[in-house]
Parts: sequence; structure tokens; C-alpha cells
Amino acid sequence: MARPQHTGGPLGNWGRGPDSGGVTFGEQMDSEVQDLVESGDIIPPQELIDTEAQLDYLTSRRGGRAALDRAGVPRRTARRWQAGARNVSRINREKINQAYWTLRATNWRRSGRTLPPTVRQAIAPQLRQRAHGRRMTIEPVDPRDVARQAQGAQSTASERTVRPSQRSWDRLIDSWATGDETLMEDAWMDFASEIDSPPELYYEVAHIGFTL
Repeated sequence: MARPQHTGGPLGNWGRGPDSGGVTFGEQMDSEVQDLVESGDIIPPQELIDTEAQLDYLTSRRGGRAALDRAGVPRRTARRWQAGARNVSRINREKINQAYWTLRATNWRRSGRTLPPTVRQAIAPQLRQRAHGRRMTIEPVDPRDVARQAQGAQSTASERTVRPSQRSWDRLIDSWATGDETLMEDAWMDFASEIDSPPELYYEVAHIGFTL
């Protein structure tokens, strides 16, 4: 089926539709970060949710006891908490924090939800650090379509592996952290000029792959 014509602006609505590179990048980030938080490789700061709320969640949800065990929280800590004690050591608070976020990420995945902006923004510094120097594979939706419609676009290979600059990684991650789709699209279109010239080929993509 022929792709619909683009309208509006000198290059139409490139990068502003369902195939937007920004939207696709955001989806890949959602998947990557869910995996990282669920596995405990990325843990949001302890001060984001207080220990009382975390233990209440863990002791009232299916899988909470197993999450506490995996994090190394002594069973007596949860028992004492349920009995009314509120003095939890710093080490156990850190373990509870890990157990809470791994279970929370698992439950968000099951319900089809992604991390809320408050959590995204809290872990963005860790993500930026992990991303620097990493490569990304980008597959345009249809290189032939781009060459036919975009000004000056040239036919290129259907897939490209690049190493985004530190600035581009930072901007892409920071825009993802806001949860604002328009900011992600803007950040992606800015990054596209770093990939190749002309950049329009990469405004709309079928797939983006990377591992943080």
C-alpha cells in the first residue's frame, strides 16, 4: 500500500507521525528501562518513595515477599514492620528500595504501563551515564519513499549503525524523561542531522535498536 502524501511545511510532516523517530526512540527507551529497573540494574533514588510506603506495597502485593527475598531483606524485618516497628537500618532500606522498584516495574509491565515522568527524571542521570559511547541501529521506514519526496534526499542503505554524540544521547534521554512526545520528536530530528546529510531519511523509522 502506498504511503500517504505528507503535507505542511517545506518538508511536509516528516517525523511527526506514527513512524516518528522520536516516538520509536521513546518506545525503545521504555522497553530498555523497564528491563533495567525490573532486573535491578537501575534503581531509582531511595528518597523518591519513603520506606514505609515501599514496605506497605511489598507486603500487600503478590510477589512482594519474593522480591524482598531476592533483594536480601531479612524476613524478620518485614515481620517487625507489620508488627508496628519502624526502625529499619540504612542497609535494609536500600535493599527494600531495590525490591520495591523491581516489583513495581514488573507490575507496570503486566498492566501495560510505563514508568511515570517522576521516575524517568529521577533515573535520567544514570541512563545518560550508561548511554555515552553506546551505538544505535536505525532502520528508516522506506528509503525509496524518502528519496522520492524529501528535498535533496539520497538513497542509502536500509539500516545504519551510529554512535550518537554525548550531547545527542543526553538530549534524547532528557526529552524521553519528560514524557513529552513533541520534545522527543524535536530531539530526534536534531539528532538526525548528526547521522547523515540530508537528515530527512531518518525522520521516520521502522526500527531503532540499542542496549544500555
